[in-house]
Amino acid sequence: MLWLIVGGGAFLAVYRSTLIALWREPVLRHPVLIIESDDWGPAPAVHAQRLRRLIDMLGAKKDRRNRHPVMTLGVILAIPDGPRIQEGDFRGYCRLLLSEPQAAEVLASMNEGVNKGVFALQLHGMEHYWPKALMASVSNPAVRDWLSGKAWHRTEALPSPLQSRWIDGSVQPSCALPEDDIASAAGEEVDKFGEIFGSLPRVVVPPTFVWTRAVEDAWVKSGVKIIVTPGTCYTGRETDGKLIGTGQRLLNGQRSPSGAIYMVRDVYFEPAKGHAAEDALQSLERKMLLGRPALVETHRFNFTDDEFAERSFSELGKLLDSVVQRFPSIMFMSTEELAIGFEDCGADWLEDRLLNRLTVYLRRLREVPKLTKLAWLSGVALPVMLLMLGCKGLFLLKQKQKIQPEFAPWT
Repeated sequence: MLWLIVGGGAFLAVYRSTLIALWREPVLRHPVLIIESDDWGPAPAVHAQRLRRLIDMLGAKKDRRNRHPVMTLGVILAIPDGPRIQEGDFRGYCRLLLSEPQAAEVLASMNEGVNKGVFALQLHGMEHYWPKALMASVSNPAVRDWLSGKAWHRTEALPSPLQSRWIDGSVQPSCALPEDDIASAAGEEVDKFGEIFGSLPRVVVPPTFVWTRAVEDAWVKSGVKIIVTPGTCYTGRETDGKLIGTGQRLLNGQRSPSGAIYMVRDVYFEPAKGHAAEDALQSLERKMLLGRPALVETHRFNFTDDEFAERSFSELGKLLDSVVQRFPSIMFMSTEELAIGFEDCGADWLEDRLLNRLTVYLRRLREVPKLTKLAWLSGVALPVMLLMLGCKGLFLLKQKQKIQPEFAPWT
């Protein structure tokens, strides 16, 4: 008994905030799948053709609510205007916006997908880099060649540190940006998004998932409500270019210090890198058992690069076909709709039955490795095991009494 008291006290002292956060995280009653695709922006007409192919593919499937699968497009609003930069001998930066005539076909395809209910637009950034950091790197032959190359600059080809927009990646380790510059740039990109698409962005996806509190404050002040994260926050780059994280665990529906809602995207579906439909399906099944949505990350290069496009479209088709067959209760929606449902707590697809919530909660605890280890060392795992057995017993009793809940947590 003394062991349990002392050990339990130590356990609560270390993991109190984690225990509370995991209980507060919303629990889904049905599986949710959202395809999140980043880096779409000014590009040649072939990108518009690939977007229309995605529209047709997504529009051919429906869930039990008659809703189509949704692909969110993380939109980049501008790329470098290489010819103008070269004319100025690389001394100043010029941009080519998504709203300009050269990119009209891509913009039209984006809007078509939104109108058909299969695309949802999210702000990825004015650019996928910090312009001053880019221009400070023109002495790098790779960067200079990139700016001097094709008219449609692929930001995926930039050195990785420069792809992080909200730091100065021209030096390593990276440097923080002036807060006044951050506030101005964040406000500008939100306003420009509204100007191009007719409404301000509600959701933002930080490029390379690097952002700071100053950036977040500026976004929220400009009207952003939701931030897509990988389950943590990165704030810079180390000397070797690796990401520097805060170490904080972020959960779905969690409120940020600035008032935004965090959403977690940590399922990866990049057929160009060998990911298959079955991998995403297995991740969806794990998410379902944890009462969490599967926000699936995929980038435009999978569908726009000729080398990977056919494989990527094939795997996406397999994923969508398998999802509706294997998970009859699957729900399709946008990330914004999901986050708003979490916030309002009134959606009928949120689990509110104590037994099911408790079952999912215990599963979530087992997903935190250090927590599980300390639970066994402290003795807390013993009463938790009894609690899990009790939950299972109650569930089996409901089955025996022919009370069939919509969500069967032990299946």
